[in-house]
Amino acid sequence: MGSDMRMRESVTAAELAAWARAAGVPASLLDPAALARILAHWAQVEDVGRRMNLTALKGRAGFVRLVVDSATAARVYDGQGPAVDIGTGAGYPGLVLAALFPSTPWVLVDSVGKKARFVAESASALGLAHVDVRPVRAEALAVHERERFQFAVARAAGALPVVAELALPLLAVGGTALFMRGPAADEELRPVSALLHRLGGVVDRVETLELPEQQGRRALVVIKKTAPSGLEFPRSGGRLGAPLAGSAAPGR
Repeated sequence: MGSDMRMRESVTAAELAAWARAAGVPASLLDPAALARILAHWAQVEDVGRRMNLTALKGRAGFVRLVVDSATAARVYDGQGPAVDIGTGAGYPGLVLAALFPSTPWVLVDSVGKKARFVAESASALGLAHVDVRPVRAEALAVHERERFQFAVARAAGALPVVAELALPLLAVGGTALFMRGPAADEELRPVSALLHRLGGVVDRVETLELPEQQGRRALVVIKKTAPSGLEFPRSGGRLGAPLAGSAAPGR
């Protein structure tokens, strides 16, 4: 019964390509090798996920909400590198983007050791030699690799002020941060304008999209790094993402 159910719920390369195109992913990126790697990684996630808590998302609906959603980052990302995925979890969106952009050096960060090990093993099995998985906190990465990256992405990795404070110090001036959020992204942005300014970032745009198969609305928050981040960021001692001293509340 379980095997039959998985067969009925399996996703084909043609379906993945169709869903990705419908979500705005450039068709030129959806070559057979990339699609095969993305599907193989999902199969690994489903298999290992039965023994390890990688993600609560399962089946075809979970595939759209996790895999296709991750692929929508390619609406923004143009292949510039090096690139970093903050809080990659089971490898999303980092491994999907590494499959779509096989020439870009990627660093995937997750502080949970078992998840980082799984992602590293998966990347190796898929032949993604340009992927470097780090079992560390993003704050630690900023110590030695500050302003090294051209692109930073975070999906479901925490509150917007937190991921902004983690991501922007890692970006070189001229780089781009992408925060993959839910439908309330505009409201999330209002209280963080002062923090973004101190981090050297400005809001470039917010793209909204509907996932296929009626799996919900998403927003892509695009931040451009226009100046160096203050050296005090990212902050420690529980202050990560906290409002700045003296900053006015929204609407005041």
